Amino acid sequence: MLPGDLPGENVCLVMHHFAFSPFRLFALLLSLFTLHSPLYNQIKPSRGLLVEPLDKRTAPGLMSSTWFAGSFQRGWGSYEEEQAWQFRLHGIVEPYRFGSDSNASVTTSLQFHHELTSSTLNDLGFNPRTARWEEQLNVHIATSPLTIQAGVFHRCKHDIDNSEPPNDDTSVVYEPIKRTLILTGFAASASTHPLTTFIGTMRISGGGEYYFTSEDYRTPESSTTGTWRDIKGALWFRGEDRVVVSQNVHVIGSYYISFPFFASRNGAADDVLVPHEARAELVAAFLGSQGAIEAVFSADHTFDEVAFIVPQPTTVFQVGVRFRSL
Repeated sequence: MLPGDLPGENVCLVMHHFAFSPFRLFALLLSLFTLHSPLYNQIKPSRGLLVEPLDKRTAPGLMSSTWFAGSFQRGWGSYEEEQAWQFRLHGIVEPYRFGSDSNASVTTSLQFHHELTSSTLNDLGFNPRTARWEEQLNVHIATSPLTIQAGVFHRCKHDIDNSEPPNDDTSVVYEPIKRTLILTGFAASASTHPLTTFIGTMRISGGGEYYFTSEDYRTPESSTTGTWRDIKGALWFRGEDRVVVSQNVHVIGSYYISFPFFASRNGAADDVLVPHEARAELVAAFLGSQGAIEAVFSADHTFDEVAFIVPQPTTVFQVGVRFRSL
């Protein structure tokens, strides 16, 4: 579920009685993030998102619901400005929901996610660099304590305009490079139902992935340092706290972290004992009758800036806007 998807009825707003707030929560997450998060980016455009079709009560049967979102973010601080611009598109459909009424507890979903990254290093101030795709086919089962999701996925990353130098102002002779990344595998996760607490409505999720296919094609072929061919899977966790300011305004803080595991790191240096990825978000959601507009303040730290042959760490702080259906 994206920020703002929960209904706003009767959520206890007592935040002003406590020193703890979503803004302080976000600041805390950012401090933890910047101190402890060397991220191994898994070309996952859906990272940090939790969309659960069974949260929406609708009639069972064919194509029982759809959900779409799009966002753009301006970033600062990334390596070689590679994450200066980030654009994402998300689409989710329910091919078939099982059951005899709106309380059905089993459904299916097809998910489509796309991410484009761009630097500012050309005459236009907009130089597209990489495109990433993700497709999922899932089964969702709702139980009394948890909602369970399992399925298969495919992800890939490709270069854009890689025949041109990444920086138009460079005088260094440029040799075109190409790096193509592919991950295909099985994923399973579980999510709590919304939990009302004194700091808002919380939700905790966690899951794992196993990769059938993991490829890292590099042209020209060079060092295998940090190659993705030896990544085998990942474990991830996500927490969210939502405060309903009014019927049409929600404030949300969330934190996502993922730990990949490898057969070998092939000499790649890590800042801590194990590589991991993380994303922190603070969102102000403004809900309308058919959709929502969200102001998004976020931070990403990437251990492998995949626009380059040799892995490079990068951290980016972002401000953006997201549009989504309800």
